[in-house]
Amino acid sequence: MPRLTRRKLLGAFSLSAGVGALSLVVRERSRSASGDESVPDSVAFDPRVDGFGFENYATPPVPPEPTEFVSRRELRETLATRLDDSLGTRLTAPLSTAEPQLGSIVDRLYANASRLFGTRGYCYGMATAAQWYHEEPTAVPLERESASEIDHVDAPLEDDATPVRDDVERFHRQQFLDPLSWLQRRPLLEPERIDYRKQARELQTAIDEFGTAGITISGENVLEGHYVLLYDYAVDDGEIAFAVYDPNDAAEEYAGDRHAIGISTADGESLLGSYADRYDRFLFVPVDRAVSARARTDR
Repeated sequence: MPRLTRRKLLGAFSLSAGVGALSLVVRERSRSASGDESVPDSVAFDPRVDGFGFENYATPPVPPEPTEFVSRRELRETLATRLDDSLGTRLTAPLSTAEPQLGSIVDRLYANASRLFGTRGYCYGMATAAQWYHEEPTAVPLERESASEIDHVDAPLEDDATPVRDDVERFHRQQFLDPLSWLQRRPLLEPERIDYRKQARELQTAIDEFGTAGITISGENVLEGHYVLLYDYAVDDGEIAFAVYDPNDAAEEYAGDRHAIGISTADGESLLGSYADRYDRFLFVPVDRAVSARARTDR
């Protein structure tokens, strides 16, 4: 399948009122229609090509303990030394001087991590691995051209080696190695603190620079959240719509209508579209790029 430039992926967004539903149909558009042939186009993330050829899959029957990746002592020391002032002031007391509270936060983070390690899928790992393969095509295993050509997580099935699973699960678990990755998601617990106008600006900047941006979407129970990639956006009538690659869907499913989420610039509210029946908030955290970078170098 020929790759599309990002300019050609920009398409028609339908923003419907009422329940805040938001649907997206991305259609090809010729370069000549833009009236500007001089601006170079980067190769866009296209879920039909860059999404995995298999759907999100379940974790092993006995998930690993988070202590295999981050010790309690390391986590405690990291919280006390690496948190910046802006994050610390959003907590009830400075972490460096609140030892009992620090210990309580460590306990809570470990409890959450234990549950997350036992979830029913590897959405974070699949999304960030797909992001890597798109940005660095030479990283795609098995001499495949793109992630969509990989139709099973354990490919090649005739071999004991599982390079794709190894990549996906390494990326997935890497998020638990950095306490800042956990802490920067704290606003999901207090969604009224999420500034969606600021989120929109940050997401647009990330997509313009890298081609994709990962977000966590969740409801009240953040431990049942989900991770997806945004790869394009359009602004229309006071709303910004973002195209979504959801690893719960295999690449071939993106031949038709596609997922989208959005932001109302008028009232600063999130628009979850087809996700609205389960989720009511989302969050982009820049630290995910650093987390992903470590997973890339650790192969």
